[in-house]
Amino acid sequence: MAELGTARLLLRRWREEDLEPFAALNANPEAMRYFPSPMTREQSNAFAVQIDATLKRRGWGLWAVEVVGQAPFIGFVGLNEPGFEAHFTPAVEVGWRLAPAAWGNGYATEAAGAAIAYGLQTVGLDEIVSFTSRKRALMARDGAPRYAPRPAR
Repeated sequence: MAELGTARLLLRRWREEDLEPFAALNANPEAMRYFPSPMTREQSNAFAVQIDATLKRRGWGLWAVEVVGQAPFIGFVGLNEPGFEAHFTPAVEVGWRLAPAAWGNGYATEAAGAAIAYGLQTVGLDEIVSFTSRKRALMARDGAPRYAPRPAR
């Protein structure tokens, strides 16, 4: 399974010690504002196990993110297959969830760029989508148009 590195970040497999800060992130009302509800510790742990199993099986997915030499876990960034139907599915999306303390440092943009490059260049994906209810400016920095219809296949 690939680890991805950037100038400041490491995108890696999940570790046991990530579970506690991940549960805190998933319970944070600010971080989970646009989700149906914050997660319980049990839901968060199950999600982390599922994410890591997907990484192990496919070699790509939602990597745990650390700021090298500064913060051992700030959240996740990576590639995911949405589990719902929409005009753009089936698809692979770039997604992220970072702790509020990590917001505003360019980490999501930096990590998403690495994940997108890996998906297109190494995995060989034809396209990667991004959708959101609140981070359009971040998506624009990643080079994603506000709306682009899926090409006919």
